[in-house]
Amino acid sequence: MSLVERVDEWALLEEVLANSAEGPSRVVVVRGPVATGKSELLNGVADQAEARGLTVLRATGLRAERRTPMAVFGQLLLNAGRAEGPRDLPERDGPARPEQGEQREISAARVEQLLDDARFTAMLRDPDYEREEHVRAHVMRSLTAALHASAGGRPLAILVDDVQYADIPSLQCLQHAMRELRAKPLVIVLGLRAGPRAERPMFSAELLRHPRLTQLRLATLGERATAEMLREHLDEATARRLAPEVHRVSGGNPLLIRALTHDILAHRPPTDPSLPALHALTVGDAYRQSVLSCLHRGEDSVLAVARGLAILDDAASDTILAGLLELDHETVTLSRRSLESAGLAEAGTFRHPLARTAVLDDLTRDDRIDLHRRAADLLRRGGAEPPVVARHIVAAGEVADEESLDVLWETATRARRDEDVSLAIACLQLADQACPRGARRSEILAELTRCVWRVRPSTVGPHLRALRSAFDEGWLTEQAVPALLAGLLWQGRFDEAAEIARKCQGAYEGTSAVSAYLGAGAVRTTYPALRERVGPDNWPAPHGNADAVTGRGSDPRSRAGAALNTVLTRGVDPHAADLAEAVLQGTPLNDANLEALTCSLNVLIYSDRLTRAAHWCDALLREATKLGGPGWQAPLSAVRAKIALRQGNAGDAVRYAVNALAWMTPLGWGVGIGSVLATLVSAHTAMGQYDQAMTYLDHHVPDGLPETRYGLELIHARGQLYAATGRVRPALDDFLTCGELMTRWGIDQPALIPWRSAAAEMHLRTGGEAEADRLVKEQLSKCGPGQSRTRALTLRVLAEVAGLRRHHHALHEAIEELEECEDRLELVRVLGALSRSHHALGELGQARMMARRAWRIARDAQAEALCEQLLPYGDGEVTAVERPAGNGESCPSEELTDAERRVASLASFGHSNREIARKLFITVSTVEQHLTRVYRKLNVSRRKDLPHDLLADTAC
Repeated sequence: MSLVERVDEWALLEEVLANSAEGPSRVVVVRGPVATGKSELLNGVADQAEARGLTVLRATGLRAERRTPMAVFGQLLLNAGRAEGPRDLPERDGPARPEQGEQREISAARVEQLLDDARFTAMLRDPDYEREEHVRAHVMRSLTAALHASAGGRPLAILVDDVQYADIPSLQCLQHAMRELRAKPLVIVLGLRAGPRAERPMFSAELLRHPRLTQLRLATLGERATAEMLREHLDEATARRLAPEVHRVSGGNPLLIRALTHDILAHRPPTDPSLPALHALTVGDAYRQSVLSCLHRGEDSVLAVARGLAILDDAASDTILAGLLELDHETVTLSRRSLESAGLAEAGTFRHPLARTAVLDDLTRDDRIDLHRRAADLLRRGGAEPPVVARHIVAAGEVADEESLDVLWETATRARRDEDVSLAIACLQLADQACPRGARRSEILAELTRCVWRVRPSTVGPHLRALRSAFDEGWLTEQAVPALLAGLLWQGRFDEAAEIARKCQGAYEGTSAVSAYLGAGAVRTTYPALRERVGPDNWPAPHGNADAVTGRGSDPRSRAGAALNTVLTRGVDPHAADLAEAVLQGTPLNDANLEALTCSLNVLIYSDRLTRAAHWCDALLREATKLGGPGWQAPLSAVRAKIALRQGNAGDAVRYAVNALAWMTPLGWGVGIGSVLATLVSAHTAMGQYDQAMTYLDHHVPDGLPETRYGLELIHARGQLYAATGRVRPALDDFLTCGELMTRWGIDQPALIPWRSAAAEMHLRTGGEAEADRLVKEQLSKCGPGQSRTRALTLRVLAEVAGLRRHHHALHEAIEELEECEDRLELVRVLGALSRSHHALGELGQARMMARRAWRIARDAQAEALCEQLLPYGDGEVTAVERPAGNGESCPSEELTDAERRVASLASFGHSNREIARKLFITVSTVEQHLTRVYRKLNVSRRKDLPHDLLADTAC
């Protein structure tokens, strides 16, 4: 630090030095917190004094020599001897003072002898008090004479830093020298560190009696001075930008400012103009070491209070600190004030978290544990909140009694509610170690398993083993069994889950918790094969179906699961879909509700309410990202990928699915990985990336995956890949396998997997028209109201089976259905079929227009395979009718105005002129005029020849 930052203090000291040659003596006391520049100020005084011709004697008080007699005064005399050479001292019996201008040689040996005498008198305990005082006074007069003689006739400057550590005999000699040499040209500058009980009261009182006493109080630097220090090492712009933050973190302490400057330089990017400038302050190891240096250089009580603050953090009141550290209240108050004045703390807490970390790391492990143990006891007896107490119990790693166990459980409950899962896990792990076997530990184990599943699903194995052991040993409560079953099912361990479910029928007096879990719609539809393993006699009835349809019930998980069970076992129900959206609207995202929310999203997906499903899933993903936890983000990303795929956005589906896999390891995914892989296989197949799709089929999956709903999705996706690559027989086998399993499990709904239409397409390729016709009509009969997407793809296959010419109207109906659910890929397939149908009917203009629209949508959806299919080949060449218009060709609809386009679009879907007028708020006459011009421009003569894509066909 440059002395420029101490302008006022330095000006006063220069004035004192300027008048030092004239006498009489001056005393300057420089007080200030630790590391605020006292020593540097004294160094500057020494340099200026020497430059002005003064003899400078220096000493520094050391904590280790605080009880060493004459340690400080001895430094003054011995340094004088080394600096000026040997001079003679008066004899012990003759303390006569030399006349002005007269100098005598001082012997180093004589100095040592006098210091030995002083040390001897300091230890003297003569019964004759007057004799003792006489000897001591004689020795001090000799030492004072020696001190004055060392000046060699020049003005003398005595500088003592850290005088608070000076030994008492040295202070007594300094007091005597100040009195004896009061009229001499002498300057005494004392550096005194401010702090609790830092001063010697008798010495301070003697200082106040000096007639020419000057007291300087150093404080920490302001923001402007901080910027000046930064400019010594940084450019002007960086210094100005970082100065406020550096000042906030350092509190203006010069030592800490230097440390932060070092950290800034250490993390500054290379001097390359292309690299970004350093905009944020980096607090690193230099700051950490400087904080510890400040504390260890200060008073013991200040260091102790700093450690107490680090342990207690926000709970550090003066009373608790005093009890924790066994200090009196005043000492604690003064020590906290010292920390704040030194720039280490502000408002009772450390200015930067790294300072607290440094203090904690500086403690030994045993000391830290002991302080946490005592803090927990003090806070608990003081009525602190359970989370405050629990943090110290966890840090100590010990549960002292039953009351501490209560505190840990209460804290874990609150932490889960407040989304602090890490704290909940820490509390539950310690509680599990300390709690004896029984009902309470069962509850702790189950809750711990749920928490770990959220943040680290791949590490849930040991907790499941603990639950299983507790079950086998007979002390796991029934309320904890669902947590064990959920984990086993997720890992695909169906034999174990079935065995436990069977044993529960006789192991507990009532099996309501287990029955409720197994009867929940989410379990029944996700693990439908479990019923066969458990056996019909042990399998509970569906739970909450009536409530799902009517909207009764308060448990979101039960209501959402029942709604899902209704949709997949009885068909799409508008009431179930409405209930699912109500659950999404009124249920917060947390561990207990995650399953309810994902079930509700799937209900909307299977009900073809894809836009609403995307809306709610995006909102939940934003919240999950904010709150954190891969156990939330991964399944929600997987659901979002499924929505994107059903909307025909293959690229988005891949992106969401890849993100889902990145959030969790395959071990953490369990059988749920089947749904993610199915989405990736289907999306890459639609995009024509067959090799990439095949790699996901080679992915390792749990053995029990085929017995789950996720396994059905993967089998269907594999069949789609086989069909796209010309492997008709394997594809048909996969589709028929889906049908067999879905029928056997009681979830044979095309909303889940439209296996019949997929199998019908394969039968068409092998000449099985009759079977294809049967399958597709059977599927059409299962498509209830509201299933726009499922009905549309069924109508398309029906048209293909019966012949496009005969079912031309079915394709138009399919287009209307798809406009409700926005499945772009299926819309491409229907438009392609409609283009071929128009071509077969000789309506070449309509065929071209439909092909063009389909090709453009497929291109935007990155469905390269569908783009190729839209370019049918005849005799090896692409015809103009069958190929979308090139860049140089014109599109007839481009000639339409916006108003004409809107009218024509409504007319193409069968709306009457009066209905069009009412929808567009125009007159019937205007509608007729627009249609006349449209017919002329498009070269058509009737309403049914109008294309259906006019509103989307803005650029051919």
